[in-house]
Amino acid sequence: MNRIKKGWENPAFGILPIFMFLLLDGFFPYMQAYLASAACCLVSLVALRVLKKERIYSFLLLPATMTFALYALTVFLVPRKEMFVLYTPVVVEILLVVSLIYLHSLKKQVYRYIRNSGGPAYMRAYFLTSLNEFFFVAYVFQNLFTLHVFMVMLYSIMPEPHGARLDRFVYRDAGLLICMFVLVYEQIRLLMVRGRLKKEMWLPVLNEQGSVIGCIAYSVSRMLPKRYFHPIVRVAIVCDGMLYLTKRGAYCCVSSSALDYPISKYVLFRQSIDRAVRDALAPLSCNAGVAGPRLLIRYVFENKQVKHQVSLFVVCVRDAKAVEQNIGQQGKFWTVQQIEENIGDGVFSEYMENEFPYLKSTILRAENYTCGESPVK
Repeated sequence: MNRIKKGWENPAFGILPIFMFLLLDGFFPYMQAYLASAACCLVSLVALRVLKKERIYSFLLLPATMTFALYALTVFLVPRKEMFVLYTPVVVEILLVVSLIYLHSLKKQVYRYIRNSGGPAYMRAYFLTSLNEFFFVAYVFQNLFTLHVFMVMLYSIMPEPHGARLDRFVYRDAGLLICMFVLVYEQIRLLMVRGRLKKEMWLPVLNEQGSVIGCIAYSVSRMLPKRYFHPIVRVAIVCDGMLYLTKRGAYCCVSSSALDYPISKYVLFRQSIDRAVRDALAPLSCNAGVAGPRLLIRYVFENKQVKHQVSLFVVCVRDAKAVEQNIGQQGKFWTVQQIEENIGDGVFSEYMENEFPYLKSTILRAENYTCGESPVK
């Protein structure tokens, strides 16, 4: 079933009954092509209904079904049946564009209905993601087919003769090429998205009580400032009452390029806080002069860009040179006096300036405590 699901993740596959209609119309009478394609569309709808429990959707079958219904009505109402012999592909495209425009007008109401439904949050999120893909692909089809219809209108008023090959391309083949182009384009785009997601960093989302309620990609969270609440760990490295400080990255969300502790990182989804700290301190773990990290304080940091649950740890180091060799970042140890002389001038990160008063009153006691205790398990 997973293989079937992966194959149907491309929302453009819902256009296949229309593609089949346009293709068969070039070889068979239009009514035979219509009946075969409409039957294929109905079978697809039934199959997706059966696969509904597997969360396999192809929303583009809805405008395709509407197009077939409108085509049947058009054939019934229009007396000149000979028009459909040549212009069936164009008529189908016009009816499909009308269906897509109508569905696009309902977009806000559909989203509102899904968000207000009483289903589980993960189901609503999955459904909304599928709808986003559908409306994106539908918009591409709508624009391309609209452009083609105008091209046909312009071509029709041009002086004769046009040529049989050119007529076939304008009236028939161009619509098929549009379907094939969007199918291939969407498949390539999805493959590229999957490739990026494999490299993506997934962060847990916390509620106000600090419990994990879901996860989100780091890149998405960064584009939505302060929308999601994430946990981070920070480790102050202490040696003889001094703090080891390095420059933060230029692309950090908070206090870029300011001085801060060398270890400040997000806790990943399904990763414990202790595990995140141990992984961050792995370069120092083999050094005999390093005591295990100890949690000093946990608090909520909030500004215009982010909202973080900060777990501040401290680790005691006996050999200052070991830090410079193993951490691998350019930095140095700062005394309390040096920090006090520069605090408030934008030299240090917002995190550190909030934490320093607490560190100042406890740093010596924390150093003695961590040096005499066993590491976190």
